[in-house]
Amino acid sequence: MKDLELLQKIKNDDRAAFDMLFKKYYKLLVRYIKSLSHNINVAEDVVQQVFMNLWINRHELNIDKTVKGYLYWVSYTSYIDQYRKIKRRQNLLDDIKAQALRDSIMEDTEMLDNRIKKLKKLIDSLPPVCKKVLELNKLDGLKYNEIAERLNISKKTVESHMSSAFKKIRKGFDNDKLIMFFIRNVFVYLKS
Repeated sequence: MKDLELLQKIKNDDRAAFDMLFKKYYKLLVRYIKSLSHNINVAEDVVQQVFMNLWINRHELNIDKTVKGYLYWVSYTSYIDQYRKIKRRQNLLDDIKAQALRDSIMEDTEMLDNRIKKLKKLIDSLPPVCKKVLELNKLDGLKYNEIAERLNISKKTVESHMSSAFKKIRKGFDNDKLIMFFIRNVFVYLKS
């Protein structure tokens, strides 16, 4: 049976004619759309939608070219429409991700600035010798015995001041679980 005869029967609600047209072109159209999309699932979805729309709109069909040409053209335009929707959705998702990243960076920068201010305040509140010991060790990179020589105190006293300084800093950042990692990086940053 010729395609135009099948189409005329489909217009008259002939389900068997529709099935014949479907079997004749389904695999060809799927291969065609797969060559464009490189995705079998997309290709099958597009072609199935084309045939569903053909059946739904069968009474309004007015094909002025070959049925085969019409099916290829509708499949192609359906694929392009779907591709554009996916691309728009992807662009929207990319925009949302980029904005979330920008917001996160701003929050992280503000949080870092707040942490640095708080750390400086805590260091400034240390007793003078304790503060000097901490600065000599963390900013100048001196070892405990070098600090002891420079300040003319014992190595044990240096250890005691360092311990005292870190206890006070930890207490000041009581709710911050990553504080020791943060402090180490801040001192590295402040050294440079």
